[in-house]
Amino acid sequence: MRLSLARRISQGFGLLLGIFGITGIGMTHIIFPGLHCYACPLAVTICPIGLMQNLVIYGIFPYFWLGAIVAYGLVAGRGFCGWFCPFGTLNDLLSFRKVRINKLASYSKYAILLGTILAAWAFADTMFCKICPAASIEASIPYLFLGVARVNRPFLIHIATLSATLVGMVVIARFWCRYLCPMGALLGLFNRVSFFHLSLNTDRCSRCGLCADSCPMGLKPHEDYDNHNCIKCGECIQACSLDALTLRFSPNRKP
Repeated sequence: MRLSLARRISQGFGLLLGIFGITGIGMTHIIFPGLHCYACPLAVTICPIGLMQNLVIYGIFPYFWLGAIVAYGLVAGRGFCGWFCPFGTLNDLLSFRKVRINKLASYSKYAILLGTILAAWAFADTMFCKICPAASIEASIPYLFLGVARVNRPFLIHIATLSATLVGMVVIARFWCRYLCPMGALLGLFNRVSFFHLSLNTDRCSRCGLCADSCPMGLKPHEDYDNHNCIKCGECIQACSLDALTLRFSPNRKP
């Protein structure tokens, strides 16, 4: 099976889990390994960023949340972004223009993560959820059609942030994943130690740069693979005719 087909099937399972409430199953309290709004009328899982904010608001130590994030991080790191996250899949579908990543700007997602925590503490509210574009698609718009929500200021803010994000995705491949996603920031902390990782055979690599041209995150896998921005999508592997790059699931012994 081609790697790209396997990834689309895996992304399909991520989307299915996101809307599993269509089966009639209620909230499971399972933390979703990606960005998915738990306010979605069909959601059965919890958004890790939404839960994180609520834990900050109520001053609860995040035992369950922390354990889940560490487990997800050690299993696949940002591989969940490339293989499972529904919002990441949308990024993929709009990745028409591959450009080089700005390494310094890519740390902005950590500023977003920190700002999300501080805003929850300062305002005692889930402030990130009010502007999250994933929530716009999965909650605000569906509730409008269901007659629960109405066109008001919060709704228009959601539409504005969603529109800006979609434009960003078209202009820069994986724009949200590169620069803004707080969940990507969390999983990126584990990228170099996760079991699911990208491996480079330096003896085979000719440093031709074809892998870099194919990378939707704008990285140079032949120079710096498995950094915090790598979503382990495998596009670089399919572009490499020398089989210098591989995806493995094993202890990551990279120095």
